[in-house]
Amino acid sequence: MSEYQVGFEVAGAAAMFARPDTGGTPTSYPVPTWSAAKGLFESIAFLADGAAWICPTKVEVCRRVGEPGGQIQFQRYTTNYGGPLRKADLFGKGASMQFFATILSEICYRLHGVIVNSRWKSQNNPGHHLRDLFNRRIRQGRCFRTPCLGWSEFTCSYWGPVREGVTEVDTALSLEIPSMLLGMWNSPTHGQYDPEFRQDAHVVEGVLNYEIPKEWLSLRELEVMSDA
Repeated sequence: MSEYQVGFEVAGAAAMFARPDTGGTPTSYPVPTWSAAKGLFESIAFLADGAAWICPTKVEVCRRVGEPGGQIQFQRYTTNYGGPLRKADLFGKGASMQFFATILSEICYRLHGVIVNSRWKSQNNPGHHLRDLFNRRIRQGRCFRTPCLGWSEFTCSYWGPVREGVTEVDTALSLEIPSMLLGMWNSPTHGQYDPEFRQDAHVVEGVLNYEIPKEWLSLRELEVMSDA
């Protein structure tokens, strides 16, 4: 079953996985949402027709080997916003407005996922193709688009294979997230807008296991996840 599992490591100086309940001055979740993790996988490789897709199964919060852990670093962040939600007088002048947020700083995650086949193409298995494409690009340092940690300006300082001996899972970190966004769509591919949340998510010894709707997965993928 391990042939259908994929994973990689990402790190960066800043990240933002916005909590919808924090409104116009957003605060980040301490870890990527399921949909943000899916987006990171798809920044490396995906199939445009949706015949197979990568389903994130868990995220591990990491630290440098030997460094103290047990906490997530947040910081204030200010940027200029020039979009359509500006005040009317600013919009009329063509001026930007300051936008405030609370973001993560100096983060590192290991993302794990499983290849899900949505449909077969005659005798071909699109899952094998997607797995090979993803692993090849990770080895070669290639991607479909530049991976970013939530907001597009927060590009990764590192993305690639897991750095054994350089980073390790922060087993000192455990926390509870009372409500966490799962995703914005009612289907993992070609879905419609329908936000869904999960209650009482827990990071236990640096690991968050994503709670995924079982109807999105086949029996084969469910077996993979239970064996992981």
